[in-house]
Amino acid sequence: MPRKLGESPIDRMPTFIKKLVLVAGALAIPIIPFVIWGHDLQTAADAWQQTHTSPVVMAIGLFVLLAFDVFLPVPSSLVNTIAGAKLGILAGSLVCFGGLTVGAALGFGLAKMAGPAIKKRWLEEGDAATLRQFADTWGVATLVITRPLPILAEAAVVLLGIQGLSWRKFWPPVLLANGGIAIAYAAFGQMAADQEWLVIALAISAGFPLLLTYFVRKWLQRRQQEEAA
Repeated sequence: MPRKLGESPIDRMPTFIKKLVLVAGALAIPIIPFVIWGHDLQTAADAWQQTHTSPVVMAIGLFVLLAFDVFLPVPSSLVNTIAGAKLGILAGSLVCFGGLTVGAALGFGLAKMAGPAIKKRWLEEGDAATLRQFADTWGVATLVITRPLPILAEAAVVLLGIQGLSWRKFWPPVLLANGGIAIAYAAFGQMAADQEWLVIALAISAGFPLLLTYFVRKWLQRRQQEEAA
C-alpha cells in the first residue's frame, strides 16, 4: 500500500494494533513507575511503617496514596487493610472510600479530557463509535467488576474515560463499589490487628485480588472462545 503524503507511522498502523497499543498503554500507567522507582518506593514504605505516626498524619498519607493510585504502583488492597488496622473500621473506611473515589475520578476525568485527541489520533471513526457503544452498554458493569482488581481497576477508568462514558454513569457504580471495598478491607484490617495476625492479613489482602484477577481473566477467555465457536 503506497504511503500517503504527511502520513505518520501511527496512521499506517492496522486498527487492531492501535487498539492493542491503547489498551497496553492504559495497563502500563500503574506499572511503569514501579519498574523505574519500585525499589525506592518499597524502601520508603518500609521506613514509614516503622515510624510512630499520628492517626491524622497516617490518614492523610493513606488517602494520598489511594488518590494517586492511578499514577503510582500502589497496592490499594494493602493500603486499605493497613487503614483498618491503624485507624479502625470507621475512620479507615472513610479514608479508603475518599482516596479510592478521588483516585478513580482523577484518572477518569483526565482520560475524558484527553479522549477526543486520543481517539482522533489512534482510532478510525467506526472503531470509536463501537468503543463508545461498549462504554454506554457495559461501562457500568465493567467499573463494578474491575474495582477490586489490581491494575485493571485503573485501566478500566482510563479506558472508559477515553471512550466517553458520562459522569452520570460513572459515579453510581464507583461510589457503591468503593464503599463496599473500603468497609470490607478496613474491617478485615481491624480484625487482624485485634487478633494480632496483621502480617497474615496483609499477605491475604495482597494475594486475593491477584487470584480474583486470574479467575476473571480465565472467565473472559472462556466467554470469548464460546462466542467465537
